Amino acid sequence: MTSDSCGWVDRVMRHLAVVVLLTLVGLAAPAAAADQVPFTATGTGDVTGVTHLPGGLTQVDFSTSGTATHLGNYTGTATRILDHQGNFATISVFIGANGTDSVFMTVSGHFEDTSKCVTTSTGTYTVTGGTGAFANATGSGTFTAQADLCAGTGFGTYTGTISRPSSG
Repeated sequence: MTSDSCGWVDRVMRHLAVVVLLTLVGLAAPAAAADQVPFTATGTGDVTGVTHLPGGLTQVDFSTSGTATHLGNYTGTATRILDHQGNFATISVFIGANGTDSVFMTVSGHFEDTSKCVTTSTGTYTVTGGTGAFANATGSGTFTAQADLCAGTGFGTYTGTISRPSSG
């Protein structure tokens, strides 16, 4: 056999290995997505800071607490960026009472000022990970909240799914 034909066989084997790897990764993703369980979290937040940013953006920081399915009682933080067109993006962390389990999520959506101080928000959340039983967690759903910026308080609800927590 010539050295050229051996190179051809090596290239074919490498391509075959890539195809097999991509196929296995593709098969693993639906299995993980199918292992979603119902998730609901309700909680309150206290405004810990408001910062006016360039471009008409406002950052609102919250200290949160509440109860979440599969996590139990939690405390955490949330940082929300609001624009002057009624859009928002939030990063939230829920830390379980055991101090080991936590859930990370992003939220995006729309808010409306219902009075001088009160805003209502609706949007979607995406679970982006976590720690402990929620390491590598995924999930998504809807989010609703109301905040009274004059009083410095708010409350909200997350309803959707999260990947099944590990038992170990």
